[in-house]
Amino acid sequence: MLNKALRLVRVYHDLSQVDAAERLGLSKSYVSEIEKGDKNVSMATLQKYSDAFDIPMSSLLLFAERVEGAGKSENVRVFVADKAVKMLDWVSTISDYRSAER
Repeated sequence: MLNKALRLVRVYHDLSQVDAAERLGLSKSYVSEIEKGDKNVSMATLQKYSDAFDIPMSSLLLFAERVEGAGKSENVRVFVADKAVKMLDWVSTISDYRSAER
């Protein structure tokens, strides 16, 4: 579920919904609705998350797929989310490294 993945990205970066909304250029209520699953995430909104958190869109989609595939077991979801967040951090580090080389 993309909404859960985007929430985890926000939480991983230790941002409140208000702070994330400011970073994304969205309203706090819109971020809240996305995270609750009340709003569908458009490609434009996904691009905003990608840009704001310096995470490739493909990684966000992969992260969402892993969270969704975890099933109902809380332990499995936490394990998958933890691994996915670590992967996103690694991707961010690689992106920073590549940017510094240019």
